[in-house]
Amino acid sequence: MIEAPSKKRILILGQIPPPFGGQAINIQKMVQVLHKHHFNYQLIPLDFSESLNDMGAFNFKKALKLIRIFCTLLYKLLVYRPHLVYYPPAGPTMNAVYRDFILLFPIKLFGVKRIFHFHAGGLASLYDGLAPWAKQVYRYVYFKPDYAICLSKAGRIDPEFLQAQQIDIIPSGVEAFTSGAGSSEVGTSETNRENLNVESAKNPSKEHFLVLFAGLCSTSKGILDFIEVLRICRQKNKRIVGKVMGKAFSSIEEQALSNAEKEGILVYEGILSGKEKEAAFLGSSAFLFPSVFESENFPTVIIEAFAAGLPVVSTEWRGIPDLVNHVKNGFIHPPHAIAAMAQSILELAENNELHKQLSAQAKSDFETNYTMGNFEALIVAYFKKVQ
Repeated sequence: MIEAPSKKRILILGQIPPPFGGQAINIQKMVQVLHKHHFNYQLIPLDFSESLNDMGAFNFKKALKLIRIFCTLLYKLLVYRPHLVYYPPAGPTMNAVYRDFILLFPIKLFGVKRIFHFHAGGLASLYDGLAPWAKQVYRYVYFKPDYAICLSKAGRIDPEFLQAQQIDIIPSGVEAFTSGAGSSEVGTSETNRENLNVESAKNPSKEHFLVLFAGLCSTSKGILDFIEVLRICRQKNKRIVGKVMGKAFSSIEEQALSNAEKEGILVYEGILSGKEKEAAFLGSSAFLFPSVFESENFPTVIIEAFAAGLPVVSTEWRGIPDLVNHVKNGFIHPPHAIAAMAQSILELAENNELHKQLSAQAKSDFETNYTMGNFEALIVAYFKKVQ
C-alpha cells in the first residue's frame, strides 16, 4: 500500500465528466492520481453543464446548482477545514467569471490557500472591460493566489497577471493508444465508407490520405476552416479526405458538416469513445485543428494526435505553439490561414519522407512529455510540495 504523503487536507472544486471536455477529463485524471496515492482530499464537482454545447450559457437550472454547490462549499470550509483549495478559474466568459466571483469569495474570506489550475485561457483579457465594481471583486477573488498550475509556457499569461506567488508548469497527459485499433472501419456514412480504407490512409503512398478533426465542432474550434481547407486540398489531390468526430455545436456547423459529407469531402462520425476513438486516431494520416476557441489553452486532442503519431497542422493560438513545433512535429499557421494550412496538408500527403519524419517526431514528443506516467509523477510531486 502507498503511504499518504502528508496529512494536509485538499478541497478540490472542478468539473469531471460528463461532459467529456478537455478540462473535465484532465481534472478527473488528477483526482484519480490523488486517490491512487492516498492524498487526503475531498471533491466538490462543478457539474453545471450537462453537454459541451451548454458550457458558458446561463439558465435557471444552473442557478440552482450554483446555490447547492455554494452551500456545499461553505459546509466543507467549516467542517472539513481544508489547508488548500484547488480551483480551475474561468476563461474569457462573463457567466463563468460571475460564477467564480460567488465561489471564490468565501474561500478568500476564510483565508484558505488557493491553487489555481489554468485549464482555460484568456481570463486576464477580460479585466480592462469590466465595470468598476466588477474590477474590485475580480481583484479580491482572483489576485495573488498562493499557487498556480499552467499547462505550458504560454499559459503563464493569466497567473502572472493575477500575481500568483508560485507558478508551475504541468502539461496534460493521455494514455497511449493500443496497437491494432487502426484496423477498424473509417466511418459510419455508407455513401463515403466504400471508397475509404484505413490501412491505405496510414501510408500516404497508397490510396487515401485521411485528415482528422476531433473535438467540439464549433466555428471557433475551427470546423468551418477545416472543411474549407479540405475543399482546397481536394481540388489538387483527390486522395485527401477528412474525418470528423465530435458534436456539432449548432445548426450552422451541423449543416456545414452535412453538406461537406454529401460532397464527399469528409466522413462525419459524431461522438466516438473507447476503441472507436482510438481507431479514428490510429487510422488517420494527419490531424488538422484550426482552433481560435475563446478559452483554448493547451488542447488535449493535439496530445492524443501525437500519441497516434499524427503530424498536426494547427494555429498560432494560446498554448498551441508550445505543442506544435513548425516542420518538426507538424505545421503552425496564423488563425484562419486557410491557404497555408491547405498547403501543409498537401505537403504531408505528397511527401512521404516528410510525413514519416514529422510522424516519428510527434510520437517521440508524446512519449517524452505527455504520457500518463509523466503526468502522474508531476502531479504527485506537486501536491507533496505545496503547503
